[in-house]
Amino acid sequence: MTKKDEILIKAARIVNDEGIQKLTMSYLAEKAELTKGGVLYHFDSKEDILLNMNKKVIQEFDNRIDTHIRKLSGPYRYSRAYALATLDYINDSENILLPAVFISSHEDSSSKALWEETSNLWDQSFKNDQGDEDKIFELRMICDGIWFTLTYKIGAFYKEKMEKIITNYIQTLEAEVI
Repeated sequence: MTKKDEILIKAARIVNDEGIQKLTMSYLAEKAELTKGGVLYHFDSKEDILLNMNKKVIQEFDNRIDTHIRKLSGPYRYSRAYALATLDYINDSENILLPAVFISSHEDSSSKALWEETSNLWDQSFKNDQGDEDKIFELRMICDGIWFTLTYKIGAFYKEKMEKIITNYIQTLEAEVI
């Protein structure tokens, strides 16, 4: 992991655990065991950190989607891959970036614009997916509801329920493929 990635993860931990108002360059430097100049070497400002956190999360999620798509065939490939990438995050308890990024994206106009652009790209991928449009939309809403819930630190009980719901829905779609 690069020093830049380590700083982004520390920033995400601060946002997630203590709130976005606590994310300052000085406090981040202290938490990352760097000087403020060390943080500034990698990032120009708090806004630069927030934007890079958002870019990193989007890229990681898109990579997970692409990995799953390559393993799938038939209709609903993108929708199933999106759901499977969502499951990856539910099962990765060390991944702190997503909830923090959701919080931060509303505080920074560049991050918000990035998410709007990304959402439009994902919308297009869902529209181009083969299969019943209503089922595609239902699965996306299930997944997006999970992302919202992850922002508020769900308990293990709900995590298991969400995993079961997504898995069952994917299995239903896969049965259509056969």
